[in-house]
Amino acid sequence: MVSYPVELVRQQDGSFLVVSPHFPELVTFGGSEDDAIMHARYALEEVIAARIAKRQVVPLPIKTDPRLKPLVLSDPVAALLERYWKYNLGLFAPDRKA
Repeated sequence: MVSYPVELVRQQDGSFLVVSPHFPELVTFGGSEDDAIMHARYALEEVIAARIAKRQVVPLPIKTDPRLKPLVLSDPVAALLERYWKYNLGLFAPDRKA
């Protein structure tokens, strides 16, 4: 299971703005907390996919402010991300035939 913390900020109209300390490009919102979380999960997975496609850094999740809400990635995206980290951190070398 891979999760990243996000911050939910209640707006004056009752909606929720969602931002991430790990991904400054992630900004989304929802009419309710559940709606905001749903949009945030989708946006986070899109941000991660875009960074992988561009071969950019995808940070390892770290614990930050305990008031932030953990956002759990779907299993397929978490598996892809774990493989990306292993490959880019030099922990995995593809099989090579001599």
